[in-house]
Amino acid sequence: MRFGTSAALVLTVFFSLACLDVVPGARAESETPPSGGTTPDTVAFIGPRMQVDEPVFDFGQVEQGEQVTHDFRFANQGNRDLRVQSVKTSCGCTAAVIAADTIPPGTEGTIQATFDTKRFAGQKAKDIRVHTNDPLSPVTTLTLRGEITTEIQVQPAQLYLGRLQRGVPTTRTVTVLYDENKSLAITDITNGNPAISVRAEDAQVEGKKGKALQVSVSKTAQRGPLNDTITVTTTSTKKPTISIPVVGSIEGDISVSPSQVSFGVVHQGVGETRTVRIKNRSAQPLGIGQVQSSLASVVPELTEVTPGKEFELRLHITGDTEPGRIRGSIEIMTDHPEETHLTIPLFGIVAAARQASR
Repeated sequence: MRFGTSAALVLTVFFSLACLDVVPGARAESETPPSGGTTPDTVAFIGPRMQVDEPVFDFGQVEQGEQVTHDFRFANQGNRDLRVQSVKTSCGCTAAVIAADTIPPGTEGTIQATFDTKRFAGQKAKDIRVHTNDPLSPVTTLTLRGEITTEIQVQPAQLYLGRLQRGVPTTRTVTVLYDENKSLAITDITNGNPAISVRAEDAQVEGKKGKALQVSVSKTAQRGPLNDTITVTTTSTKKPTISIPVVGSIEGDISVSPSQVSFGVVHQGVGETRTVRIKNRSAQPLGIGQVQSSLASVVPELTEVTPGKEFELRLHITGDTEPGRIRGSIEIMTDHPEETHLTIPLFGIVAAARQASR
């Protein structure tokens, strides 16, 4: 009986080893390799391997307007050629592969990244995404980061007024500040649009001083786009003049949202619909007469949501529209004494019909 039990035990152990495909005396993959040894996974790997020892470069503190350039070095630690397929960067940053974009095993390559700081301020980080044929890590991210200082700070750097109602005066504030311990001064402030006025007031915020610019839009400003540039002249040698763009639009009693319609890419045979809201902000009720499309492929459908006050305009693209660009407009006739004609531009592309899957 004892002999039979031992034989059964030996057979069971042999069967387990056979199923695991482990050679007696060899180390199993789950075991910890000896110090300085190599795991079986590494030994079995065949292909390129991209290795970057320092993927993040901190450039510290630079003055706004400087260009930061850094060379990221990487190595191919695999046993096949490493190919850099593409390099993609964040806004304001450029990058290029120096020398060859194919790196043989055991050799190094370089990616040079440049960050133009002229449109940035404060703590910033810019990423460079490197696409390679490394099967284990096809995308490697490199980063440039640091602080961008500026002798004169403008907040906001561009003034967006938005869509303003005609006849309603509007004021926005732009601050121009510099270190109060520096011998700087603002000597002149000008702008070109007569519908916009700029009044400067002394400002002091957390160790900085300068001017708070009160930018006002006249109630007599006409309907349509409202653009201007505020020019600030200073005694700074680094920034003797500062240009502040001003962007907005003046709307009348009737607001149209969106003011233009994009259908994007539409495939032939597939209908698409976009919705436009039309609102009347005057005390008098609004009547809409004719609504006409310049394109036979775009059919307008008007619904009065609130009598005399709010309307919904649905624009349908018919499924039989031929491939090509969509360029046209919707023309709307109203009984408003001043805004008798509204135009909504139309954009888009009709692509060929999708092929049916087999």
